[in-house]
Amino acid sequence: MQFTKKFRFLAASVLALQVIVPVGANAENKQDDIAPSWVVQADYVALGDSLAHGMNEVGGIGLGYTDFVAQALQQAGLLTSYNKGFAYSGYTTKNVLADLQGDVEKPVNGFGYTNDHAKLRASIQEAELVTLTAGANDLLPIIKEASTTGINTAAILKASQEAIQNIAAILAEIKKLNPQVQIYVMGYYNSFPYYNEELQTQFKMLLGVMNASIKTTAEKAGAIFVPTLDVVAKDVPTYLPNPENIHLSEAGYLAVANQAFLPMIKASPLWDASSAIQVNVESSTAAKVNWQAAIDNEGVTQYNVYVNNKLYSTVDAEQLTITLDSLTENTAYSVAIKALDAAGNESVQSPTATFTTGSKVQFLDIKNHWASEFIQKAAETGILKGYADGTFRPEQNITRAQAAAMLVRSLGLTTKDKAPFIDIASYDAETQAEIAAAYAHGLIKGSDGKFNPSQPITRAQLALMINRAYDKQFNQAYVAKGNIPFNDIDSYNEETKNAITMLYELGIVVGNEGRFSPEAPTKRSHAAKIFVTFNELLTNKQ
Repeated sequence: MQFTKKFRFLAASVLALQVIVPVGANAENKQDDIAPSWVVQADYVALGDSLAHGMNEVGGIGLGYTDFVAQALQQAGLLTSYNKGFAYSGYTTKNVLADLQGDVEKPVNGFGYTNDHAKLRASIQEAELVTLTAGANDLLPIIKEASTTGINTAAILKASQEAIQNIAAILAEIKKLNPQVQIYVMGYYNSFPYYNEELQTQFKMLLGVMNASIKTTAEKAGAIFVPTLDVVAKDVPTYLPNPENIHLSEAGYLAVANQAFLPMIKASPLWDASSAIQVNVESSTAAKVNWQAAIDNEGVTQYNVYVNNKLYSTVDAEQLTITLDSLTENTAYSVAIKALDAAGNESVQSPTATFTTGSKVQFLDIKNHWASEFIQKAAETGILKGYADGTFRPEQNITRAQAAAMLVRSLGLTTKDKAPFIDIASYDAETQAEIAAAYAHGLIKGSDGKFNPSQPITRAQLALMINRAYDKQFNQAYVAKGNIPFNDIDSYNEETKNAITMLYELGIVVGNEGRFSPEAPTKRSHAAKIFVTFNELLTNKQ
């Protein structure tokens, strides 16, 4: 049968995860139970052996870890379809690879499909999420034999190498079919905890080597290794209750799903809605919130705006902005947007942002300064802060870390991801999070794994950050309208020249006697003017 996906049949109970979903008769009369969303509603394909299939400690097929993963993601509104029909008890890595290469067609065992059969390669191409559990059956006969004859090191080594090679080939084939898919590879647990102490010592050494090899292989292929050894070891009598059977109990599969797979899967950028909301602090008591439209199968009818977990306002679906007023000065706030449809379904994964209002302060050292108005505005909107002694120090240089933090705060950007830089560990958690947000949203790049956070940011570097922020805000690159306005930037690359030209054409900078001084460090007073002007520009254009 021809494979068709994205039929959003949502199982109502755990039982639905155990059956093959029939072709969707009477779908037009089905009650709408799909919540609006800003994030990907993924299609999940489980590949592998009996652990993915769900074989339990007595040899029956029940709920495995893949079922519990699917159930949790579905309940969180993150899953459209799920199929473990390609996972079979007894499968080796060779079997999984052969199925992929041969493009097998098998019965669907899951939910969300209109047909009762699916082809493997098409399923992989359409999936956002794949789990792989394979390799145990490659080694199992040799390990079982070891209980009576001792471990055959040569046989183990050969089988292990072949299994690792096959796993690498499987991952390469999946990535070739679908370069964007998220793949999670299950690590081995100690499936023979009841063997004697001598065998245990040898087997644990083997487990360590195998898990390290699988982890390296997975990461090299762009997949994510999921360790399970410690999870199962926490409660062997409950999770592996049958000394004659290597398979987990239902409680064991649930523990593997909840403690090993789901924390990693839910941290995926697939479900990060933070980029769908932005907050611009307009004064010490007001902030403007903008958000992207949510997606729903029937259509969004309204948005609920929550401030500090309390309903602040309800607006029509056409409205994608709101100004929060009567806020308290110098106070941290969180704002979340929840989308609703006509059936009353409310979004689960919703965009959330945090921000801090500024203060109406009078700095001791900015009286009669040319940038005093901009400095005051920057302080009130929380973009720039003064010092404990009441000064602002307008002629002091700002660092790359400070510039990234200012831009992130002015745009209200957040992320769940960590920054990849090796030289920011000494900074506080808030600054690291701001640098991570700047990186995640494409405002900074770094070099050789470093961000050089303590270095003064040059005027050219700051221009690049502002230009990237502009492009992100309006989802298109800025195109310069005229010639290069300064005579000292010709040696720079096109991106930098375009960024500096943009600042000039938008009235953010004017230069001095035809010069921009691109290598000069940026002073705090200049940063205040640039960020306030840019922030006002964005607010007026939205």
